[in-house]
Amino acid sequence: MRPRPTNIAALIIPVILAAAYPALPDYQKALMSRVLILSIYSYGYAVCFQMIGVMSLGHAALFAAGMYGAGFYAFYVSPDPFPALSVGVASSVLLSMLLGVLAMRVGGHYLMIGTLLASQTLYLAALHFNDITGGEQGLVLRGEATIVRALKPLLSELDARYVASLLALTVAVVGITLLTSSRLGRLLLAVRDDEEKLESLGYNTSLLKLLAFSISGALSGASGSLIALLYGYVGAGYAGVLNSVEPVLWVLVGGPYVEFGPFLGCLLVNLLADAARALLRGHVLVVGAGLVAFALATGRLRWAYQLMARWRSRAA
Repeated sequence: MRPRPTNIAALIIPVILAAAYPALPDYQKALMSRVLILSIYSYGYAVCFQMIGVMSLGHAALFAAGMYGAGFYAFYVSPDPFPALSVGVASSVLLSMLLGVLAMRVGGHYLMIGTLLASQTLYLAALHFNDITGGEQGLVLRGEATIVRALKPLLSELDARYVASLLALTVAVVGITLLTSSRLGRLLLAVRDDEEKLESLGYNTSLLKLLAFSISGALSGASGSLIALLYGYVGAGYAGVLNSVEPVLWVLVGGPYVEFGPFLGCLLVNLLADAARALLRGHVLVVGAGLVAFALATGRLRWAYQLMARWRSRAA
């Protein structure tokens, strides 16, 4: 089967990022390292929203589950960062399966509320059990518990963060590209487009939703784990409502192509937010107005309106 243009465009992204790195100033290198990690989270959200048409407001719980799973292992069990990364991803996948079970039973606005409550439950638990989680102040990991320290004999701290982030994003992009080209990917899109028809053909759509949530959890958890293990910090703020809303914004701005849209949306929003922070006040308003103008000028949200209209009619 011939590769689609969107697949080729997605696979070019890591090449461009690697080629551009030597020309970037140090501040932009640090900023891009964070954007690359958050882009993995954006891809995780896109699997649910764009591939099966489920809007979740609780993905911060999956991100935080990966972050806390990796952070707790590195802080309380062993400072080895690579087993900690595996524990973080596994923690997020387990939680995502619970959300997947919820998605099997309810849909529409009830699912949005349910996932939001799950995220807030984790956030409040992190605040309540502050002796373990560190609460709002969080936990600071030892240097040897970070991936940066593991790569430091070969790379500087700045280079280590960028290289690790780029490698992780490359794995995510290749995985999403393979998924969208596979039979499973086509079935997930069929769940989004006409779930009842797919059920009439004998497919288990509940299982497909569970698989989609598990993949989404793995990507979101990997992003959260990398935040903990590259920056050496775990905090309750990552489980808040804002961290659930941000991936929605990234995916909407990025456009309908799941292969590269989540990365482009995350990049654009974060670059615009960083530029607007130079203002003393109102940078959030500037970012919001800029994104609305961009969306209206390009018609980029038309696909999202159609998807949400289909989603509302199904819920009704």
